[in-house]
Amino acid sequence: MNLLKTFSKYAVGSLVTLVVGFLSTMILTRLISTEEMGKYSMFITVGGLVSSFLYLGLDQSYVRFYYDEDEHSRVMLLKKCMVFPMLLTAGASVLLLLFSDLFSEYLVGEPSFVITILFCIYLLGLVADRFLLMKVRMAQKAVVYSVLNILRKLAYLLLAILLFYLAFGGKSITLILPVTIAEIVVILGAVYVEKDSFRSARKAQSKELKTDRDQLLRYGIPFIFSTTITIIFHSTDKFMLKELTDYDQIGLYTGAQNIVNLISQVQTVFSTFWMPVAFEHFNKDPGDRQFYIRINRLVSYGMLMLFVLVLLTKDIIIYFLGSDYRDASFIFPFLAFMPIMYTVSETTVLGINFTKKSGYHVWISLACAVANIIGNFFLITRFGAVGAAISTGISYILFFVLRTILANRVYPVKYSNGRFALACALVSVLATLACFFHVTWWYLLTGVVILALISLIYRDVLKEGISFVKRRFLNKNKGKTQ
Repeated sequence: MNLLKTFSKYAVGSLVTLVVGFLSTMILTRLISTEEMGKYSMFITVGGLVSSFLYLGLDQSYVRFYYDEDEHSRVMLLKKCMVFPMLLTAGASVLLLLFSDLFSEYLVGEPSFVITILFCIYLLGLVADRFLLMKVRMAQKAVVYSVLNILRKLAYLLLAILLFYLAFGGKSITLILPVTIAEIVVILGAVYVEKDSFRSARKAQSKELKTDRDQLLRYGIPFIFSTTITIIFHSTDKFMLKELTDYDQIGLYTGAQNIVNLISQVQTVFSTFWMPVAFEHFNKDPGDRQFYIRINRLVSYGMLMLFVLVLLTKDIIIYFLGSDYRDASFIFPFLAFMPIMYTVSETTVLGINFTKKSGYHVWISLACAVANIIGNFFLITRFGAVGAAISTGISYILFFVLRTILANRVYPVKYSNGRFALACALVSVLATLACFFHVTWWYLLTGVVILALISLIYRDVLKEGISFVKRRFLNKNKGKTQ
């Protein structure tokens, strides 16, 4: 019950974030052209790639050693993890400013010192944001975490609308400046809500940390490569679309990603809630595998059903984008494999993290990045943005497979991988059809049959869910009659 309550706190916040993100997508795709959206997308993509290196893997070290420290020492652990990434980010910003024209021309197609300055501020914001929100997550402050993310989305949307009408019109800076300011707003909010813990940590500074800097670096450094390669894996599609097509195709692809990002809110809320809970459970009872098996079954069924429902309504969903983005209905079906496969793999990858085999993440990310580069090279030239989506979707299936296999080598758990593979084969058929056809009666019939088959494959989960709802309903009725 406590687990359900914690999850529901994250879920409510994520639902609000989903609504704000949905409104942002509806409004901004009607204000910004696909070409200018493509420029903004490159700004965000490069920011994510560079920041993944700047974390130095110490964000993961903070998570891993959080429960090894007592409560008053955890802020000291955070500071120790933050200092090198912040210094490195400052140094990287100086270099970018020295080569401003070259860098900004790559990002937005024209030299702009203003764009480079905004990028440097955005980069500092991303790094500080990563660690401060990680602190909130690990403390399982679900409400605070949700409010900060809602604040980010609202600040971005409101500022973008104001700048569109009062300053820059449909230019890419109309989105670039708000996303940069939104990072600053979140950082200030996180510092404010955590001010008491920072004060109490100052009083306890004489206390030694159990974890030294060498341990933090030894655990975190492999994540530099794995996280950077993972971001390359995530961003290969954008970079290759830029080289092989134009900003217009990147913008169209970004429109499709905006739809997938709405689904990704489910992934975000689950990952935010799940990782601290999983580590805490492992520390209490390392031998209890049934807990992870049960969560895996529930998440697998839920994400597969969500995937099929999204595919069945793709021609309705697409009308929430501006008219310039209608062709995104053929792009986002395979892109939706990203949050689906990532979320399910979060329940099967635990063994790698529990046993501190973080080097495995490097090989997983490298294999998927190479597969995605090869796939994008062949498929973009033939199908454009649709090809990039297909390649990315297939690469995420590989991502799930490798995470699951390697995690089970070091921490064996008897997941139901066979039935998940069968269910994935079924949804892959529907996703392929969705990339080339509009919704018709035969397409809907195919989807309904696949929904029924997945429910049959996961009938035990379905029965458990029905029983849970019945129990809750009966308990409520009993409470009313008494």
